[in-house]
Amino acid sequence: MKIATVMGSPKRHGKTAAALEFLEKKLMSQGHEIDRINVTDYHINGCLGCYACMQNKYASGCIQKDDTEQVFMRIISADAVIYASPLYSFDLTAQLKPLVDRSFSLTNTPLLDGKRVALLITCAGQEEGNADLVQEFFRRSFDGENKGMFHTKLVGEFIIPFSDASDFSDRARKTADDLARAILNDL
Repeated sequence: MKIATVMGSPKRHGKTAAALEFLEKKLMSQGHEIDRINVTDYHINGCLGCYACMQNKYASGCIQKDDTEQVFMRIISADAVIYASPLYSFDLTAQLKPLVDRSFSLTNTPLLDGKRVALLITCAGQEEGNADLVQEFFRRSFDGENKGMFHTKLVGEFIIPFSDASDFSDRARKTADDLARAILNDL
């Protein structure tokens, strides 16, 4: 299975990167191919809201000429996608949010249909009353079985709270194991 991991943190070696590395190593040890996409390596503009993309039923159709199409091609070629982000102001990072917004251009196509998707969030505080908004946003976007905007199969939202605590690595490894099981379930 080919799995794209989309890292939305501006910190290449932060807590989110560490948690994602645990997951990637776990999946690679089971023979799966990982394609790490660091969104900070790309120039991705925000969505213009022009709806020009809705004219194309078989490609993104976005009129902007930046690096988004390159990232889309990597996501489309994967069997599953894991979006990873630290929690900033109850949401994805400013680096990752434009990619998700621009993904709207794929809602009119079959390119993401049935693709397994998961969310991995790290946050300094507790999960309750902190990560609930990003989880709801993600469900409304990616849970195709419950009328999500994309026709993807959301396999779960995985939150690692208290990222500054001394036991973070242990909890991140456990979460990586849980996420790996969820993304591979029923294969």
